[in-house]
Amino acid sequence: MSDHMLWAEARDVVSVGEINKGYAFFGHPSMSTSIFSPRIDSAFLLTPSKERVSLNLQSGNWLPGFGHMEFLKANMMHYWPGDYVFGLVRTPGVYDLSWHGGKSGLFLSRSYAKVIIHAAGKEGSDDAAAGQSSEAWSAGFPLEILPARAPYGIKAMDSLDLCVKYLGKPVKSGYYASYWAWDEQGDSRVQRGTTDEEGRFSVNLSRGGMWIIDASLTLDEPGIYVAEESKSKFYKTGDKLEYKTIQVKCEMTIWAR
Repeated sequence: MSDHMLWAEARDVVSVGEINKGYAFFGHPSMSTSIFSPRIDSAFLLTPSKERVSLNLQSGNWLPGFGHMEFLKANMMHYWPGDYVFGLVRTPGVYDLSWHGGKSGLFLSRSYAKVIIHAAGKEGSDDAAAGQSSEAWSAGFPLEILPARAPYGIKAMDSLDLCVKYLGKPVKSGYYASYWAWDEQGDSRVQRGTTDEEGRFSVNLSRGGMWIIDASLTLDEPGIYVAEESKSKFYKTGDKLEYKTIQVKCEMTIWAR
């Protein structure tokens, strides 16, 4: 098992004027005992007109189907028809795979997560804002996963084309697509690979339910991280930790019908 993962959840199709709950998790979706509340720098909802609405996250400690666990949640209101993006920016932290039996090498982790949400207007109303282009589904993250078509219309066994961009430009990166019940690091059914030079890749959503699509980049940018909190036996608050690389990750959560 590797370092923990940030991911977001929310209903991806709602009605205009309906309250929707957004959730933030950190851990491994297939292992409920590994999940706890992430440290979040920013949680927001992008409206169809690209207005950024800050969200007030609240702590939760019980989730049906999982039981006792820690997570964050926020209410979101969808006032207009069209496509919204629920986005999360995790507080940067450091990790070393050797802490849990992997190869040694301290890195700084920067994580982003999003869900694309469609708010349907009343029958006969103007809903033309939905899905005009992949850029409509950008959260404004440094590293972005952009689907070629609306992910909220995906059905089981569909294939989905996607593109990865870094700082607004297509980039070659690693990726994987994992069903929520699989170990994203060790299950052979997880689809993983490397994009082409233009950041393009395709995944097949072979069953209905929640999927997490991940893109990651490793940047050779060493630096010093000053710990803001203690982490078990690995470091204490105020420790200065020298990392060699920065790992940038973006997760997009989608549901196949």
